Amino acid sequence: SSAEVFALPCRPIHAALCISPSACQRKGNPGSPTNRVDQALPMEVFFFVLGYLVQFGASCLLLYKIYKFKSIYGLSVDTQISYLLAVISRCVWSMETRLVETKFAYLELACSTAACGGLAFLCWQLYHTTSKHSVFFLRVYVTAPACLVLAFFFHPGDDWFSMQILVSYTMFQEAMGLLPQLYLMRHMHEVEAMTSHYVGLIVIARFIRMIFWGKMYFLGEHFLQLFFADICHTLLSADYMYLWMRKLKDGGRLVYSQIV
Repeated sequence: SSAEVFALPCRPIHAALCISPSACQRKGNPGSPTNRVDQALPMEVFFFVLGYLVQFGASCLLLYKIYKFKSIYGLSVDTQISYLLAVISRCVWSMETRLVETKFAYLELACSTAACGGLAFLCWQLYHTTSKHSVFFLRVYVTAPACLVLAFFFHPGDDWFSMQILVSYTMFQEAMGLLPQLYLMRHMHEVEAMTSHYVGLIVIARFIRMIFWGKMYFLGEHFLQLFFADICHTLLSADYMYLWMRKLKDGGRLVYSQIV
């Protein structure tokens, strides 16, 4: 099994982001399927971390934009709080995975947490510069409890209460987190350049993680509920990505609103 991708030996956590209880007892010969899979695991870890590095780059771009213009007009506060909640959750369950053996993953998680915290702080500090918010059912005080309930019922493993709930919550909250931002842009005449690049990079980050889930699937680890969350995220932003890619190719404005 590739369940040992991130898992520390003998930690009682299940699934690809963690470990099955029996994983630390398995021993195979060098030519066994288990060991052949284990030799391929660093590439899967690379894709997982790479996705978050792209998101970190997007966050840095947004930090620069807010610092330069001293305004969060056109940005969704709910999106930033959603990502902050997701990274806090990731700080908890990542400590129970094999990622803690990699200093690079520590650095990524620390930088991502700082970036999300900084964006949330700036949103709070400059809250008076915007009056536009998404619809009620996309606000973070609705999506966060909903994602937690979904994570309770749809998480890897067979245990009702486990760290896997936080893994699922992170994925679901990140998938829901971009929807308020897409809603705001859909109701704006024109999307500002840096904001458009930020959202484009976030979607690319999720696409990279879909590659991770796909590779894990072919290695025999099926996390369809988590894969499905990233698929929904990508499909809901597909029309935006088309417009963004066209803007990068041809230049000009990015008009995402249906009312021009």
